[in-house]
Amino acid sequence: MRTKIIELTVPLLLGLCSTQVVAQAPARAITEIADNLFWAENAGHRAVFLVTGEGVILADPINADFSAWLEQEIQDRFGVPVRYVLYSHHHWDHASGGSVFADTATFVGHENMLGNLELPPADTLLPPEVSGQDANGNGRLERDEAGGLSSNFDFYDANGDGALSGAEVERGPVGDVRAPDLTYEDRMTVTLGGAEAELIHVGRMAHTDDMSVIVFPAQRAAFVVDFISVGRLPFRTMATGQLDAWLNAIRVVEMLDVDIVAPGHGIVGSLEDVSAHRRYIEELRDQVAAGIARGQSLADLRSSVTMTAYQDWLSYDEWRPLNVEGMYRMLAQ
Repeated sequence: MRTKIIELTVPLLLGLCSTQVVAQAPARAITEIADNLFWAENAGHRAVFLVTGEGVILADPINADFSAWLEQEIQDRFGVPVRYVLYSHHHWDHASGGSVFADTATFVGHENMLGNLELPPADTLLPPEVSGQDANGNGRLERDEAGGLSSNFDFYDANGDGALSGAEVERGPVGDVRAPDLTYEDRMTVTLGGAEAELIHVGRMAHTDDMSVIVFPAQRAAFVVDFISVGRLPFRTMATGQLDAWLNAIRVVEMLDVDIVAPGHGIVGSLEDVSAHRRYIEELRDQVAAGIARGQSLADLRSSVTMTAYQDWLSYDEWRPLNVEGMYRMLAQ
């Protein structure tokens, strides 16, 4: 595998005073991971794009600020516009900001994205798990009532009125995700300038029900987001949907004819890394299930299920106990 760094934009210090940093821009970089295929970093998130003579196929816009930066970088380096924006899934932290490319690009995603971006009926009540936070009893959550939702408040608040309705909470944090122009059911191939990108739906409950793996056949590369990590533990409490569906989605990727796996977070790897990720989940499942059968509590399991074979993976110390908790809750459902 040929990997060549063509640009690194280090964090820029903005608004400096004499004693402190007021703001800091995210670390950004563009790395070529195969012929004409580039992996673009925005702090902890990643996108990929394929450059052709007729334009660029971009997978995941991430956010508006990053997209504006990337659009300028692509224009400066390659002199072509972004012609397609392909979505891995609808979650705002990967899919926001695509409107930056609206003048030149067609947007493509799985058909379930359309429903996921729609608000439920206006009379939808606050879900029971947050209704108790409604201190003033008006059926909505103001910012000071939002609790755990406050960190993503603006991404929930679709109409920008400063309060979250039951419909906005039920839909989840979407933010400025532009709906796809084209959708597909099982597979779809996008062609531009003699190059191809294929979107493959990996199942109904692999992190979301609209999750796509994006394959670049000529580059023998796949872009996978959130339901697979490379050399890193799954994210925190592993809120990834149904366990069997999650594992089956990983097996779909394992059967791809590719050499390079570029994830939405972390580092570039291979199909061997995908298989290792599946084995981690299976071993964690088996160990937690055995502990439950022995009558161990969640606290006991956090201590006893150490998964030391994976201690050199990223986020092992921080996320292993949370992974145990997530698996415990999935198995207890």
